[in-house]
Amino acid sequence: MRVPSGLRRPDVVGAAVAVASGVVFLAHGFEGELTRDLGLYAYAGQQVADGVPPYVGVMNRSGPLAHLVPGLGAAGARVLGVDDLLGMRVLFWVLSVAMVWATYVLGRDLFERRFSGVAAAVSLACLPVIITYATGGPREKTTMMLLLTWALVAMLHRRFWWSGALVALATLTWQPVFFPAVVAAVLCALVAPRDERLRGLLGIAGGGALVTALMIGWFAAVGALQDFADGFVLIHLDYTYQPGLGDDLEHQWEGLLEGFGASIWIVVAGLVALLLLGARNLLSRTRRAEPLGRTQIVFAVATIAGLAWSWRVFNGWGDALLLVPFAAVGIAAIVATVAEHVPARAALATTVTWVFVAAVIAVGFSLNGGSRMLDEQKREVGDFFALLPQDATLLSVEAPQPLVLTGRTNLTQHQMFRAGLVYYVDDSWPGGIEGYADTVRADAPDVIAVGRYAYFAWVDPILAEDYTRVGTSPGWTWFVRNGTPPDVLVQLQAAVSG
Repeated sequence: MRVPSGLRRPDVVGAAVAVASGVVFLAHGFEGELTRDLGLYAYAGQQVADGVPPYVGVMNRSGPLAHLVPGLGAAGARVLGVDDLLGMRVLFWVLSVAMVWATYVLGRDLFERRFSGVAAAVSLACLPVIITYATGGPREKTTMMLLLTWALVAMLHRRFWWSGALVALATLTWQPVFFPAVVAAVLCALVAPRDERLRGLLGIAGGGALVTALMIGWFAAVGALQDFADGFVLIHLDYTYQPGLGDDLEHQWEGLLEGFGASIWIVVAGLVALLLLGARNLLSRTRRAEPLGRTQIVFAVATIAGLAWSWRVFNGWGDALLLVPFAAVGIAAIVATVAEHVPARAALATTVTWVFVAAVIAVGFSLNGGSRMLDEQKREVGDFFALLPQDATLLSVEAPQPLVLTGRTNLTQHQMFRAGLVYYVDDSWPGGIEGYADTVRADAPDVIAVGRYAYFAWVDPILAEDYTRVGTSPGWTWFVRNGTPPDVLVQLQAAVSG
């Protein structure tokens, strides 16, 4: 099953693996819980579908594509007459299937073996976090991983303009991907034949600059350039604090186990294998002389760059998805190495065995690891607002889920306040955070939803003086404005689960 070096297009094997992964993802269902982060990107998508530019609808740290891509799903849902969230989740299912296909192409072409492509693709598709986000999104990291993987494919084939454009698009989705991606792109240009190096570097710079300029130009045209600058750059430079892996490695490892489960060892094995492959190639004059051998070294170095960034900044297990495409390459490397040292039938048996194991993991999680929590969230939100006036206003404090499920618009662009964002509001809102609290008091929303673990000094006096706690729904706590009739208050309390 060795693939000629000239083969560049996806083939029927990759399509079959992608389709199979899509079926497995579907078994997980679209009814998974709408968490705070997923709700944030879903609300951002709804705002885009309403015609509101990214950051203007909701201020957020991620790139504008984290808003725009869900917006395509919401807009498509409205054309088809289906639920916004379902439309976004279907879109991200399609993107996840495309990501599996791209991973197959990357593994296949980097090692010139379909065995390796299949191993890389199924290693990605069997990870519970990938399955969860495939039908339970939207999440910006799905888009980021897809763009990063295609960028690596473009680098491998020395399509440098596309490499730069895809790196820029990935960065405009989630900024930390820039560091390993740009390292990979630049090094791929530098290890190209001598007469291609300058052209490669210029192509990377040109592709990235064009995409970035178009995005900046669009924000300027819609009058939201300052919001873009604040959300994409300024908040990170001046306000954000996030811990790194090195700050509390034991705690971070526990978080990884919580998010990935035992599948974290697949990621670890893949990363170690890729680093070992890079070291082996670096020490071998023959392998260093081969274009694919040099590219494998480059991807190992890019992995080190990703690990270095994670050591410095790591805000939970979701950030590990930055490294997953490289881990998939590492699993492909293991299969390729086995194929170099054993007969073809043994290599095929090894690949088939891993495919079987990965399929068992994926199918088991899809069938048993899903939930229908979204149904409960929808029911409680619907029952809650059915007891209030149709025009009842809602303020979210790190609780975007009710906004998504009701189609309401938050009273301000600010919902998130953790990890330094409260200081940004303090500096940017007239009168600071106290002025923001005064604005909330003046607007007097009928309902305030406060996210789980969202405790902020500015909102506590408002809730204590002007609002009554009703109860909790999965992910947030409800407060209604004082003066709500006692009989309605009793019914509201009965409508929620906690």
